Amino acid sequence: MDFKFSLGLFIGFIVAGASFIIGSSHCIGISILVLTVIWGFSFVNPKSPVRKYWWSVSSKLGIVSLSKVGVNDRYLTIYVGLRSVSVNQVDKICLKIRRKQLVSDWQPTRVEADESRYINFTRPDWLHKGEYEANLIAYTPYGFSRSEKFLVRVDT
Repeated sequence: MDFKFSLGLFIGFIVAGASFIIGSSHCIGISILVLTVIWGFSFVNPKSPVRKYWWSVSSKLGIVSLSKVGVNDRYLTIYVGLRSVSVNQVDKICLKIRRKQLVSDWQPTRVEADESRYINFTRPDWLHKGEYEANLIAYTPYGFSRSEKFLVRVDT
């Protein structure tokens, strides 16, 4: 649910409840204001568990198609597919290896349905030969979405 919509509905409930209290029925006005408080806690409050888990970005934006990973001396190249339920603005994509994040060359893009492309990450000095568990994190203005863990194999 869009934050602007839930905030607008919250303000509308306040106006309706106050109108009923001032006007015709105090009982209806108080019940509308009680529902307004519940709505505000559930959908407007930034720390709300409903917004955090049910309407989170991870339920709207999925990261798929991580089957191709290429590594050379300068770059890590990963084939990424983004699948969006609604229109999402993806500001940046990071690769997380060993609790460290590598920022990609991603330009902010609106993802409307499916978006897939190769993304380059500058290879850090500490990434030596071996296999590493990694995951991608896509950041949006409303939060972030993580991919499932996958293996990055460095041969050189």
